[in-house]
Amino acid sequence: MDILIAPTRFLPNVGSQAVADALERGVKRCPDISHVILRPVPEGGRGTMDTVVRALFGRVRRSHTVNAMGRPVDARWAMFPDGTAWVDAAEILGGNEVTDVSRASSWGLGQLIAEIARWKPSRLVIALGDVMTHDGGLGLLDFFGVHGYDVHGRPLVNGVRAVELLDHVGGIATVPDIPMIVLYPHGWHMTGNTGTTWQQGLSKGIAPFQLTSLENHMQHVSQQLEQFWGRALSSLEGSGEGGGLGMALMGLGAEALPATEYLLDILQMESFWRDVDWVLTAQPTLEATQPFSLAPALARRLRATKIPLIAITERVGQHYEQFYDIGLSGIYPLTDKPRSAKETERSRIHLLEQAAFRVAMWMRALPNHM
Repeated sequence: MDILIAPTRFLPNVGSQAVADALERGVKRCPDISHVILRPVPEGGRGTMDTVVRALFGRVRRSHTVNAMGRPVDARWAMFPDGTAWVDAAEILGGNEVTDVSRASSWGLGQLIAEIARWKPSRLVIALGDVMTHDGGLGLLDFFGVHGYDVHGRPLVNGVRAVELLDHVGGIATVPDIPMIVLYPHGWHMTGNTGTTWQQGLSKGIAPFQLTSLENHMQHVSQQLEQFWGRALSSLEGSGEGGGLGMALMGLGAEALPATEYLLDILQMESFWRDVDWVLTAQPTLEATQPFSLAPALARRLRATKIPLIAITERVGQHYEQFYDIGLSGIYPLTDKPRSAKETERSRIHLLEQAAFRVAMWMRALPNHM
C-alpha cells in the first residue's frame, strides 16, 4: 500500500510535523506498506510560515516592529523565490505576546506590513490564525491613517478599550502598494453568533460578563468602518478573524481566502495523492462548525478521485456525520479507551502512533482497501 499522510497540529503540544512523524511510525508497523509520503498541512496559525518555508524553499527574514503590547521586536517573515512574502500575524500578535487583551494592539502588524513592502514583493500573504488581539483592527488601521476617536474627538488608545470607546473613525487611508491575501482558519464574521467575540472572546481572556457588551461595541465598530469604506464587509467570511483584523485588511484591499484551501493549493497536494492507495489525515476535533478545517477540505478534493480518506480525531462534535457526504471515508478515534484530557494530552504522540497502526491494519484487511 502507498499512503499519503497529511495531518495538522494537535494543540497545545504537538505540531503538524510531529503528528506526521508519529503517524508514519504507526503505519510502518503494518505489513504491506510499500511507500509513505509525509505532507503536514498547517491551518493558518502560528508555525504556518515555517511549514511553507520548508516545502517551498523560502527564506526567513526579520524586520523591526512592536508586538501587541508595544514592545520592540524583530519579527520573522519569509520571502519565496516567486516573490511572495509571507507573515504569520501570530508571530507578534499571538498568545506569547499578549499579556493584557484590553491593551493589546494590532498596530505593530501595520508597521511590519510597511517594512515588508519596502522589499517590493509580488504579493503578501498574511495568516491570521492564533491572533490574540481583539481591537477590531483599529490598531492596524491607525498605522495606515484611519484613526478612531471617542465622543469628545480624542484619539483612542488601542486594545479592547478602543473598541468600547469608539465613536467615529476618520482620516485618509494609506493603502499598501502590494497585493495582499488574508488567510482565515475559521471564517468567523465580525459580529453575530459566528462572530469573533462570541467564538473567540473567552479564549482571549475576556470575561464572560463582558461578552454581550463587547459584541455591541464590535457592531458599532463594524458600522463605522463600513461607512468609512463605503462597503459592506462585516458579513464576509473571515472578517472577524484575528479579532477584526480580517475586516480591517479587507478594507485596505486584501483578498480573504480559507487558509487550508489556499495551503493545499500552494503545497501542490494533488500531485502527492495522485498515485497513493489511501490518504490519512488527523485533526483534534471534527464537527459541523469547522467547514474550513483540514479533513473536510481534503474530503472535498479527494471525492472525485475515489481515493479513500481516513481521519483520526480526538473528539467529534455535533453533525460530524455530514462529512461522510462530502467524501470522508472513515473517522477513527485517537484514544483506545476512556482517558482524561490531561492523560490524552500527555500521551498524544504515542496515541497517534497507535491509532495510525490500527487504521493501517484495518485498511489492509478491507477488500481493495475500500
